[in-house]
Amino acid sequence: MDRLKRFERALNDIIDGYNELGEKLEVLRNEGKVKTTKFRELLGKKLVYSMIITIFKRYDLIDKDLLKY
Repeated sequence: MDRLKRFERALNDIIDGYNELGEKLEVLRNEGKVKTTKFRELLGKKLVYSMIITIFKRYDLIDKDLLKY
């Protein structure tokens, strides 16, 4: 697998992870569990993904339609 394909695969994994975390956080919010350890852990992970995505957006490497949350 060449470098570009590995990059695309990693980027898709990051975007998928970001969207999954958004869904999980929404469920926890709806259940009123915003002060739980699980919520805070997931929010921290989402923030890390968000920082990575922001870097890729700066270089127009992400299709913004892929991001749900």
